Amino acid sequence: MTLAIVLALGFSLALLVWALYTRGGRITRPETLRFRCPFKDRDVTAEFREDAWDGTLLDVRSCDAFAPPTAVACDKGCLRLPALRRAAA
Repeated sequence: MTLAIVLALGFSLALLVWALYTRGGRITRPETLRFRCPFKDRDVTAEFREDAWDGTLLDVRSCDAFAPPTAVACDKGCLRLPALRRAAA
């Protein structure tokens, strides 16, 4: 009897997490990175929207290669770069 309750609760929790992940929309967090932009050929500091579940960079919110930094006017190729260094805090 106790095992059935534990299994039912575990299944319910797994179902809730799955529903939130697939249908609840993405949970994002800001991530600031400093790196050498191969497209502008200069060091930049950019703020990204990062997926909170797996750390995937989703969008560029700002980049100091542009004036103002929030007017990002490129194809955001940095989202496809294999590795970016984390900016020093």
